[in-house]
Amino acid sequence: MAKAKFGTESVEQAMKNGNEAMKHGVESMTKAYERFAGFGKDGVEVWMQSATTMTKAFERINGDWFAFGKQQMEDGVAAFKAVASAKSVHEVWEVQTDFAKASLDAFIAQATKANDLLMDAAKKASEPLSARLTEVVRDVREATPFGRAAE
Repeated sequence: MAKAKFGTESVEQAMKNGNEAMKHGVESMTKAYERFAGFGKDGVEVWMQSATTMTKAFERINGDWFAFGKQQMEDGVAAFKAVASAKSVHEVWEVQTDFAKASLDAFIAQATKANDLLMDAAKKASEPLSARLTEVVRDVREATPFGRAAE
C-alpha cells in the first residue's frame, strides 16, 4: 500500500508541477504576444509621426521653391525690360551680368535654405524612430534569456 501511495503522490506532484509550468508558460506567451502586438501598434504610430514630420517639411520646401521660382520670373522680366531700354551694349552687358550674379546668389541661398530645412526635418523625423528602436531592443533583451544573460 505504501508503494501505491508513493506512486500516487509522485504522479500528483508531477501533475501539479506540470500544471504550474504550463500556467507559467501560457502567461509568458501571453505577455510576449501582448508585447509583440504593442510593437506593431507603437511602430505604426512612430512611423506616422516621422512621416508627418517629413511631409510637412516637403510641403514647406515645395512652397519655398515655388515662391523662389515666382520671384525669379519677376526678376527675369525686370531684367529683360532693363535690357530692352538700355542705351548701349555696355549697359546691356552690366544688366545681364548683375542679373546673372543675383540669380546665382539667390539660387545658392535657396538651395542652402532647402538643405537646412531637409536636414532639420530628417533629424526630427529620425528621433522617434531611434527612440522606438532603442525601446524594442531593450524589450527584446528583457524578454529573452540570452538578452538577460548578456547584461
